[in-house]
Amino acid sequence: FKALQADKKGFVLVPTGSGAALDGVITKAYEQKQGFITGYWAPTSLLVKYPMLMLQGPHDEAEWTRCTSKPDCPDPKVNYWVPAEEVTVASAAFMKRDDVAEAKEYFAKRSWTRAEVGKIMLWMTDNQANGEDGAKWFIKNMPEVWTKWVSADVAEKVKAAAN
Repeated sequence: FKALQADKKGFVLVPTGSGAALDGVITKAYEQKQGFITGYWAPTSLLVKYPMLMLQGPHDEAEWTRCTSKPDCPDPKVNYWVPAEEVTVASAAFMKRDDVAEAKEYFAKRSWTRAEVGKIMLWMTDNQANGEDGAKWFIKNMPEVWTKWVSADVAEKVKAAAN
């Protein structure tokens, strides 16, 4: 906020105190068509329900350490977040096993976008669904994503079990 001099552009800093309060502020501003700038994370159902433009710019790691990561830094410079890398990890013992080739192949293929995960999260939020319900919805409604991760015969078995 300080680095962008947002106050000079008519924006007001609204401390929210919690994730739920931040969601409420974003929802209200979006639905009332008010301009706003916020820090938020993805994937989330909120960003699917209310599509937003991600501000992008340079990232300076030294500046991040010096000031950006410190809430009370008096002289911040404009500095953007670096997207976090998402990875699947497995123990060394698992990776040495010969009897888990199919599982290793699955993990090597499994990949999805923020938008795909966000779509599932939005369905779960809108339907007050738990993880199991979300997984079942995903299998039934997004086969174009997950069937790439498994063999055709496994995909058919999963589809049959989901019905």
